[in-house]
Amino acid sequence: MLRSTPTRVAALVAAALACAPLAGAAQDSPYSIGFQSSWPSYGLSGRYDASDQIQLQAVVGALGEVTNFSGRVNYDFQDKEKYDVYGYGAVGMWRYAYSILGVSDAETTIGLGGGAGFEFDLQEAFSPDDDSFPPLFWSLEAGFVLASFDNYNWSPFVFGGGIHYHF
Repeated sequence: MLRSTPTRVAALVAAALACAPLAGAAQDSPYSIGFQSSWPSYGLSGRYDASDQIQLQAVVGALGEVTNFSGRVNYDFQDKEKYDVYGYGAVGMWRYAYSILGVSDAETTIGLGGGAGFEFDLQEAFSPDDDSFPPLFWSLEAGFVLASFDNYNWSPFVFGGGIHYHF
């Protein structure tokens, strides 16, 4: 049984990327799956390319004391061959629960967030002339979140990233 959060995260990332050997699969699909983390939203992520500039994304995380369900809209400001510059808006529900030595507490809150980032096309970077590298996309981002718990505090400024496999 997986007990530590880093072990759980590693197992989820490995499971999400297990489909990477399917690099020869049809890449015209608008779907991606992977892992996204911009605290407090973190976990398995699914994305849908609604257009050339807009992606819809769902993130579900249940790896520790804070669980979350959030949705995002990503907007590509600049689409380059090897990377994209994007902005995002997010809404989510977070639940904080703990139990220590018979003392337990739980809170749920709804929040909003937003930010900007870069997404790198690793296939284009590592094998631009063929499809020998899987269609993986890696992102780095910074933003803010407006959500508040009574007994659990975090900074409204967030830094994060993700990795996604595009079908």
